[in-house]
Amino acid sequence: MLSKNLFIFYLISCLLFFACNEQDKLEIEKSASAFDIKQGEASILQSNKHFMKSFEAGDSTEVGDSYTTNAALMVPNQATVNGRKNIIHYYSLELAHGITHIDLNTIKIWGDSSILAEEGTYKVSDMKKNNLDQGKYIVLWKQETGNWKMYRDIWASDLPVNTIKVDSSDAKSKFSKRVKK
Repeated sequence: MLSKNLFIFYLISCLLFFACNEQDKLEIEKSASAFDIKQGEASILQSNKHFMKSFEAGDSTEVGDSYTTNAALMVPNQATVNGRKNIIHYYSLELAHGITHIDLNTIKIWGDSSILAEEGTYKVSDMKKNNLDQGKYIVLWKQETGNWKMYRDIWASDLPVNTIKVDSSDAKSKFSKRVKK
């Protein structure tokens, strides 16, 4: 009798376990089928155009508004810049140092309704269109107030790096500077 009860308990447990998993699968499939990746791609490409125009206009606030309020900008050879306010400040300094043009080229976008990933290349230049940097990037996008915005942004240069010593009295002497060969 005990083994029969144990068998029935085991059978009911298995049925409930697999029934819940099938329901979860259906919910996931329903959610995935409702999400249109093409809409997400179009939104990101439009946002990138706005980002580039704002950069050219020297408007660090508009550039920063492309990011979520809790975004993180993972700048090479520097500490992570956290939050939209700090990202706006970061870009205001970059723009003040003569960086006036950025060209973004999206290679691929993938993801789902909760987060999208963008892979691409970039070129940065000054007012005279002198190439200052070029490389690749990955951006994670999340929706904030109904719009896709940059949540995590990281890039790496393709240009060779030389390190130069800075005057030891300089507080930033522990860091190396990027110079083109």
